[in-house]
Amino acid sequence: MTAIPPVLTLVLAGGKSDALRALGRIRTASALPYGGKYRVIDFTLSNCVHSGLARIGILTQYAPLSLHGHIGIGRAWDLDRRDGGIRLLQPYVRQRETNWYRGTADALLQNRNVIEDAQARHILVLSGDLVYKMDYAELIRVHEEHDAALTLVTVQAPNEEPERYGFVQADRSGRVTALEEKPKRAGGSVVSAAVYAFRARDLMEQLRRPEGGPDLVRDVIQPMIREGAQVMAYPHRGYWRDIGTVDSYYESNMDLVHPLPPLNLYDPDWLIYTPSEDRAPAVVGGEAALSQSLVSHGARVEGEVRRSVLFPGVHVGAGSVVEDSIVMHDARIAPGARLYRAIVDKRVAVGQGAVVGRPGPELGPPAPGANRDSDWAGLGLCVVGKGSVIPAGSRIGPNTLIEIGVTERDFPAREIAPGSVIRPGGAARAAVARAAPDRVR
Repeated sequence: MTAIPPVLTLVLAGGKSDALRALGRIRTASALPYGGKYRVIDFTLSNCVHSGLARIGILTQYAPLSLHGHIGIGRAWDLDRRDGGIRLLQPYVRQRETNWYRGTADALLQNRNVIEDAQARHILVLSGDLVYKMDYAELIRVHEEHDAALTLVTVQAPNEEPERYGFVQADRSGRVTALEEKPKRAGGSVVSAAVYAFRARDLMEQLRRPEGGPDLVRDVIQPMIREGAQVMAYPHRGYWRDIGTVDSYYESNMDLVHPLPPLNLYDPDWLIYTPSEDRAPAVVGGEAALSQSLVSHGARVEGEVRRSVLFPGVHVGAGSVVEDSIVMHDARIAPGARLYRAIVDKRVAVGQGAVVGRPGPELGPPAPGANRDSDWAGLGLCVVGKGSVIPAGSRIGPNTLIEIGVTERDFPAREIAPGSVIRPGGAARAAVARAAPDRVR
């Protein structure tokens, strides 16, 4: 492990994740279950521990309870320490006002006392909703070697959704000359990985500027580049995924069930740490068939599972099929049911003989106007929100969103057209709307 100077690590984990739809309503992306046993933030925290960084602040805001409960006092990462360790930094009520974080730069500014008290030479600012492995100690070493005010990590530009990334231009020496944030078209071959190593004094100077705004990229990093500060690019060659959308979250989980996964979870020198639940071992029944899947402890498989990720406590009933799907904690897949390209949140119950994600030809065309709400599912995915119940014998078309807490009574029919959105009380509201004209007459 490389010896590094005093570093304070701040993890931005408080943003609302609208693009995750039902998966992000009750939690931030950082708290999203991932890979059969982890949460997304486990990768960032494990990277810190392996890099020798033990002073960590987690900046939270939106729906923080799930994340707070997961992190606790940091024991899973050996961060429950008297000196350093982990701190959860939530906005709080001051004497005259409640200062919610208005953006990423504002979140740092409101915690300037934490930064100043740390007396660190460098501030490492990380995003908590990324899946990757990186030695931050090497990043800090290169940052010091260049005497940089800021070193930002870059990765190869993804092929899809350029509007989600910041495209980086750098000269031959690695000095950043431009950062174009979220363009409508791809603006180059590399993008910012949302991993930043700041020299502490330079960061604080930018945050204290009276004309400064709330956004870290637009109001801090881009002005530094324009004003000629020493901003360097640090290429990351390994696996890196932003899981901020339903599609990217699904694809990243499916990467783990490839015959040769691009992300190695089994490296004994770089384990991903997480709090572990006390559950019995997984059980595979005599008639079960498992292939190319991750099955966590406490799961019971009596049916067929192919290319899927099963979290603790999942029960796959006899004669059922789970294919190319993600099934979270304590979900129940009844006998004869079938999941295809589905993301099923915690404690969902899929009824006997139900089909989720592969419609029959009798379902016909997409529901009128359905894609208005569900065009996020470009991969043909079905998303089932936490605690929902899928009626027995129902057929749910692809690109369908079933919100949190939906019950059998909320389904307008047993056959749901592709692209539909089912919400709690939906069928009841529709019935009231249909009855209203009769009452007027």
